[in-house]
Amino acid sequence: LTDETHVHSQSPEDDEQERRTALEKSIYLYVEDLGLVVEGYMATMKSVGVPEYLVGKDKIVFGNIHQIYDWHKDYFLGVLEKCVWEPDLLAQLFIKHEKRLNMYVVYCQNKPKSEHIVSEYIETYFELGHRLQLNDLLIKPVQRIMKYQLLLKVCDILNYYSVLFVSLSQRAVEVMCFVPKRCNDMMNVGRLQGFETGVPLRATCHPQ
Repeated sequence: LTDETHVHSQSPEDDEQERRTALEKSIYLYVEDLGLVVEGYMATMKSVGVPEYLVGKDKIVFGNIHQIYDWHKDYFLGVLEKCVWEPDLLAQLFIKHEKRLNMYVVYCQNKPKSEHIVSEYIETYFELGHRLQLNDLLIKPVQRIMKYQLLLKVCDILNYYSVLFVSLSQRAVEVMCFVPKRCNDMMNVGRLQGFETGVPLRATCHPQ
């Protein structure tokens, strides 16, 4: 009886609280990781300079990650944090920023080229002693765009009681399936252009 009581001692509300707290933490960690790239690696390349073989290749290495970082740090992080606790706003948020999220598509189009260069020079140049290597940090936006569609489902968007809200949430899921699909397509374009990447992006999604 004691063991059973312990197993069931945590209420559904507590479980929901834990899930939302974990989501909130993951959002902050993501922006922190982007900051390691922008304020660490990119800043170092500008201040210290780069070897001749890397001159002019910084835009290929980092793509538009600075744009992604600035937008998340200055705006999206705050509103997304609020939506984690007020899921009725979440669907509207992703629908509203569908075009803005295409910055991830641009990033993924460049990603195979970036990985090709980083893999060549990871041991000789791209090493700042962070907890994650540069190639581990640069894959974060690719992983994050997939997690946003999961965020919609974790917050029980599709089970919301309002008919209008269910319609909005389904539209939001469609958006967050379409954007990763475009990211996947752009990754494939990069591969077809002769660059290799060791991290496949699985963006298959079937909205209900």
